[in-house]
Amino acid sequence: MELVYTYAMESSNDMQKMMDEEFWKRLGPTVRECRAMGLKKEGMCLYIKARDELVQEAQKLLADTAAKVLLGEDAEMLLKAFRDEAEAAEAGMGAMFG
Repeated sequence: MELVYTYAMESSNDMQKMMDEEFWKRLGPTVRECRAMGLKKEGMCLYIKARDELVQEAQKLLADTAAKVLLGEDAEMLLKAFRDEAEAAEAGMGAMFG
């Protein structure tokens, strides 16, 4: 399962504190600036890709934070951008070690 959340830059410190917890370290979400990922919006994007039960736990933990789940066209665009980034990284590793 994949989800993308956004949050304001002002919330970055609070979100980073949460991301330093063990659950998030094991989950390994990706955080990028929204504009760098092609979204015309200020703030940060949080990409989560994991088994359904882990994503559901992440949703519970994010419910009372500044992060808001992104839906619709913007979500699809960001999911594609995160997938493309991951594929490019994998291709680069393959070229180095392949």
